[in-house]
Amino acid sequence: METDTDDDELDNRVPCCVCKQITPPDLRLHPYLKIVNWAQCDKCDGWVHLAFCTTVRVVRRMSEFVCPKCEVEA
Repeated sequence: METDTDDDELDNRVPCCVCKQITPPDLRLHPYLKIVNWAQCDKCDGWVHLAFCTTVRVVRRMSEFVCPKCEVEA
């Protein structure tokens, strides 16, 4: 039987659709950071590290976010 915790742990293993990693490659350049913000692309549903794999730093609720891969394809 799955629990909410199981779902959360599974979700944490989905890699960034841009760099294909769980942890941003440049995170070691920012040792003071403990939390990495993510956003989900409205076109491909992929997840992206904000401020690392895109120039976008914040995504507000109800606003559209398109990942760099989908921007190039458009």
